[in-house]
Amino acid sequence: MTAKSCRKIEVLMAADAILNFIAESKEPVNAAEIAKATNLTNDSVFRQLGTMEELRWVEKIGEGYVLGMRLALVWARRKSLAEGKIENATKELNELTGGDNQ
Repeated sequence: MTAKSCRKIEVLMAADAILNFIAESKEPVNAAEIAKATNLTNDSVFRQLGTMEELRWVEKIGEGYVLGMRLALVWARRKSLAEGKIENATKELNELTGGDNQ
């Protein structure tokens, strides 16, 4: 399904920038570092991080933030669904060809 509007939702763009910066960091990063790197205001970053922490998208460690377990769970579910589709397609292919295509 294609979106009818090309207008971006800025809060989601900001959240994506924050998550990408945290994901690329080797150690926990604080809000000021995130704000500087993403060109967002400190206030905006603090509000985003507060919400993300509540949603478990990020986790606070000391004064810094790392990616949270909720994002890992989302990825694990997606991976599991994809693996299930591959397994079903392989079984169907085996039935159609009479072979063992693994």
